[in-house]
Amino acid sequence: MNELQKVYDVLVQLYSSKGYKAGEYTIKAESPSVSHISRGQDGEMEIDFIDNAPVVKVKKIITIRITVLGIVLKKDGGIIKLNRFPDISFQYDKLPTIPSEYFEQPELPETD
Repeated sequence: MNELQKVYDVLVQLYSSKGYKAGEYTIKAESPSVSHISRGQDGEMEIDFIDNAPVVKVKKIITIRITVLGIVLKKDGGIIKLNRFPDISFQYDKLPTIPSEYFEQPELPETD
C-alpha cells in the first residue's frame, strides 16, 4: 500500500462516526479541520492537526479526552502525538480495507 493511500485510509476513518482505532484507543475528528501532511526524514508520513484537532479517549479508571496534535504513520506502526501527555505508539500489520459503514450514505429522495 503506498503512503498516500495509507494517509487517506486513516483520515477517512478518523472523520467517520466510528473514528480511527489504534490499538486500544479510538481517535475521532470533527469536520472541518485543518491539517498539514508531510513526509518525515525516515520516510514516515506525518499528519499534524492545526485547527479543530481530533481527540482521543483514554479509559482507565476514568475517561479522559486528550487533544491529538498529530499522527505519524511508519512502515509497521505509528505514533499518536498528544497534547500534554506522553505519545502513544501503536502497531498494525497493514491498514484494513475501509468498510462501507465508514462512509456516510446520503439519503436519496423517494420517487414514485
